Amino acid sequence: MSNPEIRVVKNKDIDFQKWDQCIENSLNSRVYAYSWYLDIICPDWHGLIWGDYEYVMPLIFRRKLGMTFLLQPIFAQQHGIFPIAPFEIQTVFLNYIRNQFSYIAIQLNAFHSLPFPEEFDVIVRKNLILRLNPGYDELKSQYSKHAQRQLRKAENMKVSVIKGLQPIEYIRLKNQATDNQLSQKPMQILLRLIEYGYRTGKGTIYAAYSETNTLCAAAFFLNSGSYTIYLNAASNDEGKQNSSMYRIVDSFIHENSGSSLTLDFEGSSIPGVARFYEGFGAASEQYYSLKLDHLPIPFRWIKK
Repeated sequence: MSNPEIRVVKNKDIDFQKWDQCIENSLNSRVYAYSWYLDIICPDWHGLIWGDYEYVMPLIFRRKLGMTFLLQPIFAQQHGIFPIAPFEIQTVFLNYIRNQFSYIAIQLNAFHSLPFPEEFDVIVRKNLILRLNPGYDELKSQYSKHAQRQLRKAENMKVSVIKGLQPIEYIRLKNQATDNQLSQKPMQILLRLIEYGYRTGKGTIYAAYSETNTLCAAAFFLNSGSYTIYLNAASNDEGKQNSSMYRIVDSFIHENSGSSLTLDFEGSSIPGVARFYEGFGAASEQYYSLKLDHLPIPFRWIKK
């Protein structure tokens, strides 16, 4: 196998057209790896590139005290190599970052293959996806009993769902949520992602209203090819009480049933959230988190 030079390309030198064509043509394509998405979540991202953009890998890193940290950014569940790489090429990429960074904590897309270089600590994570090819009745029959009860509750409490909520209204609702843990900077990034999706037609906000026509929950769905990501959601106290989010997700499934779309819930390590996703019949797929710590012992605290 030929081994063209693998190289890190600074953001200002990346051919974004070639980069995005590589992502778009990949069977493992994910919205998180497009240049526009990376520009929003981390404007100074770099690219690890094989040959003439035959394989690419986003690099999000920061420097501190002369050491480099390769990290997984917020609002990007999976990165890694695009397109699906043969094992030999995957190994070249991973060995390259192993030798270049003092500390690594990244998440690869679900199409990477074992084994990984021995120095990496590997954590298996669970994503949850729902293929929407079947008709709505068939999809709904796969809902858990708990999900069906919550959906009936929302319907009995006359929760209604519409599309088209403005991004700034969504952020206001998000700020009202008692379980919102986003600080100011992540909230600004989220707003920019939603605004871009809204402006380009790639994203849609489904909003739930109570019987008194009060906004009580909303979710932002971001489309990329055959995948739609359930990227973010927000509920106030009333929305939690009337199970509005069940009504929102069911509305999305109803509208897109019988299509070639896959609804990607992004998974969760929080049992209650995972139960919510699984309640709609979502199936699990594995992806991998890689960690490596080459920091000198006296400096290992700085990764925090």
